[in-house]
Amino acid sequence: MLSRLARSCALPRNGKRLTHKRLATSRNLAAFSSFANSNEGNQNKLSAILAASAILAGTSICASEAKHPDPTPTNVTQEEGFEDNVRDLDKLPTYTSEQVSENNGENGKIWMSYGGIVYDVTNFVYNHPGGSERIMLAAGGAVEPYWHLYRQHFATDLPMRLMEDMVVGKLAEKDQDAIDEQMAKIEEENEDPYAHEPKRSELLIVHGDQPMNAEVPAELLTSSYITPADVFYIRHHHPVPLMMKKDIDSYELEIDLSEFSSELGLKESTVKISIADLKKLPKTEVVATLQCSGNRRGDMNSAGRTSGTSWSQGAISTAKWGGVRLTDVLKAAGIEDPISLTEKDSIQKHLRMESLDGMKASINMEKATNPYGDVIIAYEMNGEPLPRDHGFPLRVIVPGFAAVRNMKWLKKIEISKNEAEGAWQQGLNYKTLPPSVTDAKKVDLAKMPSMTEVAVFSGITSVDIVGIPKLKPGKTVLVKAKGWAWSGGGRNIVRVDVSGNAGESWTAANLGEGSDQKFNRAWAWTFWECEVPAIVKKDGTVEVVSKAVDLAFNSQPESVAHGWNVRGLGNNSWYRVITRG
Repeated sequence: MLSRLARSCALPRNGKRLTHKRLATSRNLAAFSSFANSNEGNQNKLSAILAASAILAGTSICASEAKHPDPTPTNVTQEEGFEDNVRDLDKLPTYTSEQVSENNGENGKIWMSYGGIVYDVTNFVYNHPGGSERIMLAAGGAVEPYWHLYRQHFATDLPMRLMEDMVVGKLAEKDQDAIDEQMAKIEEENEDPYAHEPKRSELLIVHGDQPMNAEVPAELLTSSYITPADVFYIRHHHPVPLMMKKDIDSYELEIDLSEFSSELGLKESTVKISIADLKKLPKTEVVATLQCSGNRRGDMNSAGRTSGTSWSQGAISTAKWGGVRLTDVLKAAGIEDPISLTEKDSIQKHLRMESLDGMKASINMEKATNPYGDVIIAYEMNGEPLPRDHGFPLRVIVPGFAAVRNMKWLKKIEISKNEAEGAWQQGLNYKTLPPSVTDAKKVDLAKMPSMTEVAVFSGITSVDIVGIPKLKPGKTVLVKAKGWAWSGGGRNIVRVDVSGNAGESWTAANLGEGSDQKFNRAWAWTFWECEVPAIVKKDGTVEVVSKAVDLAFNSQPESVAHGWNVRGLGNNSWYRVITRG
């Protein structure tokens, strides 16, 4: 049955288990190679990993062989009773690889194969969380080469559940056998793209290790105002770039000013600056909190299943970032007055950024050049060189914005009249659809802004019932709680309200570290503590909730349903903790 594909990662075929190995067609290889190698000048090792191994190498991801840790049960909601699909696979038509390749989108149909099964994904392309352009790389071909790089597809059962309804047939056995044989050879000859990942702390809660997505346990979030680098949350889309010493020594940041070089009277439209020269510019430090846009997605799943990693509250951390102001870098590149360029005419301008791993994103130039916006190009984290997991050798820090705009492994920046291209800026990845919309084809994504400046959030990291009372239903007990609060845009946290009776009454928490930040430059979180009376519920539990209020008197909404969206972004509903003491 088809559901067994989701459970075992492969379907039995004549007593043999299908392996996840597929030789890409020359067209797919060319497309993926172009994507993977779009960063000319990358270190040879990274290019080899992306171009050769990620394209050609395939590995079985079956449960018995998987390197991926099981998702934390409390953070990932899996549906029970995964029903078998009633369609008999033996009765499905058989297609050859050539027939699959004919449905590459040019005729209006988009087919793909995976594990010996053929899928019609035509109606799904617009809803692909990674963006339509990314999934179209496999149009008319096999998914395996791409999933070998984007292994987040194996973190939950959602991809296979979605694909169940897209099955149109089987791939010809002779084609799959030939693919398996060729892929086995390729696997031996090419290095795993994740073979050189950094060592990570065992304290982190790992949702998936290829690519690494790991959050900070609640009890550690507020144990230190500055998060130690080794337990700073990790959110990756690809393998971590690996650089050899010679690549580090010769590393240069590319600054593309070609769109404005004429009007600025620049002699060169592209400037490259070495790390050594960057460090000659005035150094500045910024304490800033970064939060994944999907933080608390696990809670949002209670109102309806979303797509993406089911984070709890731990995809947030704070560090002291050291580097140089972006405006100083632009001046060094030849722009005498970056602010004047930003304000000139009525055309919106963007700072586009590109990473060593091919990721692209952008921010508006008003934020980029604001002297009080504190955007920097960082080369240090907590007084030490940036760790590989957090952007070595260079990272853009955009305080008060979603973490995805804080580009790691920075390779290139560009001033443009257009936003960055790609799924992370213009695709569905970081766009918040209305609660009523579950099909991206029903909206014009081009008219919807991507996540940049974020809302107001809070979390509870510990709840202790004072004394050792018997928790009798209806009884009032005293609870001591502590946690964090943070708002985007530099807006200070002015209050955190805590309730032990579902919001019927509130107690204002005592604000601690972070409460004395400059007005409208409060880039880091604020810690809080509170003693609050709480009512014991009928089941003998106590629920404590928190909501933060920022300098603009924005407050968190009560229900997660109010902000539910199919991508599970920006959950800032009341934070709730239930305890039995």
